[in-house]
Amino acid sequence: MKSDRDIANDILAHAIGGDIEAANFKLNAALGIRSESPFRVYSAKYLVLVFCLIMLCLGIDAMDGSIIDHL
Repeated sequence: MKSDRDIANDILAHAIGGDIEAANFKLNAALGIRSESPFRVYSAKYLVLVFCLIMLCLGIDAMDGSIIDHL
């Protein structure tokens, strides 16, 4: 699996070498892979945020049960 830097270097090498078609093809392929599943990337962040908020609320409720009732 190539890193983002390796992919960028490969695209740049093709562009500098004069093979613009190959550079464009690799660039489009890289952008297609990146835009294919943005929901999965963002959903993990939101899932962690929701989990942390739930743990915070449960922790506050464990310290003093009446706080959650007032929220």
